[in-house]
Amino acid sequence: MIIVDSSGIIVYANQQVEALFGYSRGEIVGKQMEMLLPERFRSTHPEMRAAYARSPRLRPMGENRKLYARHRNGSEFRVEIRLSALETDEGLFITGALRGVTARADLPLNTVAPIQSRIAEVERPEQADRMIKARERAQATLNSIGDALISTDLAGHVDYLNPVAEKMTGWSCAAAIGKPLQEVLKIIDDWGHESGLSSMQSTARERHVVGRLTDGMLTRRDGVEVAVEHSEAPMQNDQGEIIGALMVLRDVTVTRAIAQKLAYAAQHDPLTGLPNRVLLVSRLKQAIALAARHNLAVAVLFLDLDRFKAVNDSLGHLVGDRLLESVARRLQRCVRSADTASRFGGDEFVVLLSEISRSADAVIVAQKILDALREPHAIDQHSLVISASIGIGLYPDHCGDPEALLKYADEAMFSAKRQGGNTYQLWSRSEPLR
Repeated sequence: MIIVDSSGIIVYANQQVEALFGYSRGEIVGKQMEMLLPERFRSTHPEMRAAYARSPRLRPMGENRKLYARHRNGSEFRVEIRLSALETDEGLFITGALRGVTARADLPLNTVAPIQSRIAEVERPEQADRMIKARERAQATLNSIGDALISTDLAGHVDYLNPVAEKMTGWSCAAAIGKPLQEVLKIIDDWGHESGLSSMQSTARERHVVGRLTDGMLTRRDGVEVAVEHSEAPMQNDQGEIIGALMVLRDVTVTRAIAQKLAYAAQHDPLTGLPNRVLLVSRLKQAIALAARHNLAVAVLFLDLDRFKAVNDSLGHLVGDRLLESVARRLQRCVRSADTASRFGGDEFVVLLSEISRSADAVIVAQKILDALREPHAIDQHSLVISASIGIGLYPDHCGDPEALLKYADEAMFSAKRQGGNTYQLWSRSEPLR
């Protein structure tokens, strides 16, 4: 089965055509019907079409015709074809049902005629002109849309890509037509699942528009990955029958990168790059919930640098900032990858130790931090020595509320300050309030 439009362009070919002519559907669709005819008959097409176009009479098309055809390998063979008119809102199309003819007497050459020339048998010239203009307007509209459009038939085979989709996927429309969607469109969603064909097929079965605005990563034909969001909807004909599905894709690489930067900035300290209070509290809640399920402990170490103000006052804020960056790097080296070192602001830092088995583990880490910070910090031409005061709050020993646990660790830190600094202190209920 082949369908051509008014200009003789093949718009559809089924799998049997591939077997008959040796071309894939991707190589046939979008090309002139004449490509399937022997060379010696192609030159007759313009004159024949002009003759038909001048005739105002509508002629029957239901008879079978026998003609020569050309295989991809160059050999000629005979086919029998039955033509029918297909009228749609987009205009008039001609369908041809073909079958290979077994060995028979040679056909007379004057029986050969290109299929597209028969269009004029059932339409007047002014009708053809209106149809062509409508088709051109529709094509121009699709080509000018800023989003990528991909449509499939009910079996999930691609039947259209607009120019944006061609650029986004790396597939030309001619090469993609007739191929399964999963071969042309490879999208992995944010959960690591492959999306595309199954959702498009389910969309095609729906009787109403289905919007599934989702994010994913599209792998182009050349292997390059593109961040996209996509939605799908069923396509219906004039009778309300579902004939396929349409997917709309948008490249959100830049948008997603900006969103990720904004999200990172909202949760991290701009100077040290450490998580800020917002992210620390979120991770503390998760750590407490996990510890409760597995009967483990969580520790919060609230750290304040001793006499940091003297560094700022004597050497300036630039040196002070460099010192804070050095402190942040050493804190990260003192904890595990599962733990969190964060900056609360100024010269205050908080370390979250998740999934520890006993409170003594927190004391060990606190002493490790004190020892690491006392090592001289090389800042420009300065060698700076600084210490810290650390307060320790524990779950479940002290409480299970994240904000309260931070407060208890803060109070314990001030207790260490009152002892002269350069030490750590666990919170106790007898801790005096500030």
